[in-house]
Amino acid sequence: MKLPIALSLLSAMSLAAEFPSPETLPSSATPPDPLTMQDGARIATAGEWKTRRAPELRALFQHYMYGAQPPAGEVTGKVLREDRSALGGKATLREVLVSCGLDAPVHLLIFLPNERTKPAACFLGINFAGNHAVLDDPKIQLAQGWMPSRYPGVVEHRATDAARGAQTDTWAVEQTIDRGYALATFYHGDIVPDDAALAEAVLARLRKSSAGEKRGPADTATIMAWAWGFSRMMDYLATDPEIDARRVAVVGHSRNGKTA
Repeated sequence: MKLPIALSLLSAMSLAAEFPSPETLPSSATPPDPLTMQDGARIATAGEWKTRRAPELRALFQHYMYGAQPPAGEVTGKVLREDRSALGGKATLREVLVSCGLDAPVHLLIFLPNERTKPAACFLGINFAGNHAVLDDPKIQLAQGWMPSRYPGVVEHRATDAARGAQTDTWAVEQTIDRGYALATFYHGDIVPDDAALAEAVLARLRKSSAGEKRGPADTATIMAWAWGFSRMMDYLATDPEIDARRVAVVGHSRNGKTA
């Protein structure tokens, strides 16, 4: 999974050097033709799309909208806890610490349906209120880092037990399990906090420019960093024999929709 990502990164970096600054871009009353390259060349075959236009489009989105995609790096996981009797015996709940190059591991929460005969298709989503808010389970580890104060049960930017299960209706874990799907989720603050000042220290490490430099307009920004986190969690799920890595749907709404 990492080789195509690495190749697209190299293509994006080489292409980005050729893009004009935003203020010099011409305006257009119609959407651009997806089959026309930036230099005006026309894409005529599927092979040209894969080797020329698709990498250029990825580079355009990174350069002008989301910032550069950080490199993949090595991903490893350590199972923190497993409960095979979750949801009244319907599911296996697993908490995994996923190390992916950040200062601290990402806490990935996985629910697997017990009534199945093969690896499960899975929904993978990022949450804003912590894994503990997804289901009212006193054993799910509270988010350890900074949290926005606007979420229930957050006191002085820290999660408390009062936050447990606060987003149960949003995530509908039991409904997902009843339909035979697995669900995996992680707290966005484990990647980058949802705060501009706090985020910058993490982004400085993820972007290619040095930590002492001010972030440039095409450097890694928060939504790209969260998307990078999605990819790293996907890398871990691909190693789980109980997950069908060919059938993982990455989901999100609003900012999380962009991230997905």
